[in-house]
Amino acid sequence: MSFIGRPINLALVAVVALLLTGTVGATVVYQSSAGDLEAQNEQLRERNQELQQELTETRERLQSLQERVDDLNQSVERSEGDVGQVSTELQRTERLLNQTQQKLARAESSLEERNQQLGIVRDNLEEAQAEIDDLEEQTDALEAENRELAAEVEDLETENEQLQEEANDLRAERNEFEDDLQAVCNQWNTSADDKPPECP
Repeated sequence: MSFIGRPINLALVAVVALLLTGTVGATVVYQSSAGDLEAQNEQLRERNQELQQELTETRERLQSLQERVDDLNQSVERSEGDVGQVSTELQRTERLLNQTQQKLARAESSLEERNQQLGIVRDNLEEAQAEIDDLEEQTDALEAENRELAAEVEDLETENEQLQEEANDLRAERNEFEDDLQAVCNQWNTSADDKPPECP
């Protein structure tokens, strides 16, 4: 019995030892797992806070985008109204442009006609200027000839005055001669047949 009881006691001791060893190991494993879970929970809480912050920011951005979309929708509505107004203005502008182009075409045609008329006037002016130049040359020649003739007239007038003086002198001399002749004839006592032919 003592022999049998000894192995049983040893076995019990061994079992108890194993149990104790397992308990200690399990405790160590539990404590390690608990620490890991606590760290994971802390990380999850931090991540949850980060996600919450991101969610808040996302909601704010979404709200801002929604407001922007609303503004854009209002702008689109205003733009649609503006497009209609602009379309009307564009049609009116096109009509004005067509009218302006027609006026421009007429103005260009009128300008071309005026340029043609101006060319004709220029040609006439050049011809008239040429005639004026010729007339001026003729006038210069006539003025020179007139000056020459005036000089000749002056010379002739001077000569005429001289001839007039000579004629006057000759008349005076003739009168004196006739007076002398008359006096001689008056003193002539002979008959008429004997008078010189110079006596009356």
